[in-house]
Amino acid sequence: MTKVRYFGAAFAAAILMITGISVAHAQRSPEYAAARAAGQVGEQRDGYLGVVGSQGAAISAMVRDINNKRRSVYTTAATGKSTIEEYAFTTGCKLIRDTKPGEKYQGLDGSWKTRGSGAPELDPRCP
Repeated sequence: MTKVRYFGAAFAAAILMITGISVAHAQRSPEYAAARAAGQVGEQRDGYLGVVGSQGAAISAMVRDINNKRRSVYTTAATGKSTIEEYAFTTGCKLIRDTKPGEKYQGLDGSWKTRGSGAPELDPRCP
């Protein structure tokens, strides 16, 4: 990511925080919270939710619905200062950073990691 694009993505993340839009918190339903706590879903580095392992159709449908909502937020928020992908990546950094112990997230090698008591493994490009 170039320096200008990095700052654009950082600016987009700041707008996200300032406006109070929190993708993860805005989409917390009891089903989502239960799937997250059970390790059936996890935060991906690209800013989208992922299905961990083989899950049923209901979990896959929920993840698809949440990701459609996230993409809509990213599309609206990436206002020329950053691309949708850059905005999503920056949000992914925040979402992974905000995971709680026991929750799943995508590690640098692409595998699913379980958050321990320490900080999660973040991409070095994360702001």
